[in-house]
Amino acid sequence: MPKIGNGLDAVTAFAGAAAAGMSLFLPFTFGIGSTLESPYRVTSLVNSVPRAAALGLIVAVVVAVLIRPITRPGLVWLVATGAAAASGVNYALGLWMTSADVLSTQNYIDALTGGVLLGSLGICALRLWWAAIGFALGIVTVFVYGEVVAVFSSNTAATAQTAVHTPIWLIGGACVLLAANTLRHRHGFMPTPSPRLAADLPISPIVSITVLSLSLLLATEWLGLEFDGRRNNFGSIAVAVTVTVVAAFIAAVLLPGRDGAAVLVAVSLAAAGDALGDAEALGPHLVLVLAIGAAAILAGLRWATPWGALLGVGAVCVFAALADRLPWSIAWTSGVVLLTAATGFAAGSVRVTYLPSAVLGIGALYLPSVLWSIPTRHRQWPTSSTPVDEGTPGRVALAITISAAAALMLLYRIRPATPAPAGPDPTTPPDP
Repeated sequence: MPKIGNGLDAVTAFAGAAAAGMSLFLPFTFGIGSTLESPYRVTSLVNSVPRAAALGLIVAVVVAVLIRPITRPGLVWLVATGAAAASGVNYALGLWMTSADVLSTQNYIDALTGGVLLGSLGICALRLWWAAIGFALGIVTVFVYGEVVAVFSSNTAATAQTAVHTPIWLIGGACVLLAANTLRHRHGFMPTPSPRLAADLPISPIVSITVLSLSLLLATEWLGLEFDGRRNNFGSIAVAVTVTVVAAFIAAVLLPGRDGAAVLVAVSLAAAGDALGDAEALGPHLVLVLAIGAAAILAGLRWATPWGALLGVGAVCVFAALADRLPWSIAWTSGVVLLTAATGFAAGSVRVTYLPSAVLGIGALYLPSVLWSIPTRHRQWPTSSTPVDEGTPGRVALAITISAAAALMLLYRIRPATPAPAGPDPTTPPDP
């Protein structure tokens, strides 16, 4: 069992990861006094959310690379605290903004502060055993929440006020916990030996995430323009899937050793999650997500393998393709359970030789997927296109997963096996 200090680390990492994930993955809040029935506002969110997520994740990896050599953990926790506080200020200002013109700008600011929080928190949390588990659970919870809960309650602008966003109590709680942990670690010292790898190592994760983010974003937006549910879109979908897998493989190869395996798993998971339907709220299922997520993370730490993670992702894809044959309530609950288990196991299975690679691999869950551009009746993302058959997204996600498995096999052939750390950063001994 963790000591009190270790428990504080875990809770803080969970709250910080959840706040950072929501800033990257969910749209910015609507102002209290704003005009709600505004198509422009909805369109602004639809366009800016995936772009902000891609930009925020690039910032997260840059911050992780810059912070990795720091040997004073208190300073890293302080950076995370400042990022959370900046996110809170942006949120508070957004509550009272009445102009739709600043909505996209504030959404980008929210994603940038979330990226700084994710990158800095990832470095300090993944160095410690219990904090690493809390960090992973926060990432998994937000990812599942964002995938199975509708961002909008319908496709009309009239209900745009129901858009989900980072709750102010979560930001405030994360700030308090991060400040407390900053004080707790203010006199700490954590030696960080330079990895015995290529001299250009620090730049490789930045190039990798830039290639991956921009490629997925362009593929998603291009497919959104090309897609038409009233005709055969096989060619357009095939191009988008190819771009996704090729970009993920290039990003994986750019990372040192076999660190890129996490990227291929994350891209597949993002597609599988987007293939599931949306409900209006998570409700009591949140407890289920937390319990299953924690158990799956521990299982991943114990039996780490990217092949097992991809097998779980494939199961989610097959289920998504067949879920329309089940009653909606059963299908949605089963999808939540499967997605949580697969994501938790994948997060626990992450093994890297360079810590910023872990931030990239875990954060890649929040990148846009080409599945965003394929509308169905049960996924409430505003779109003007005609909904397709409910099984189509599952089949597309399965194609991405199978292709990612083939890319993983190729990566393993060109990269020799090296001993990889389990869980937290191996340069730091686990907490007693």
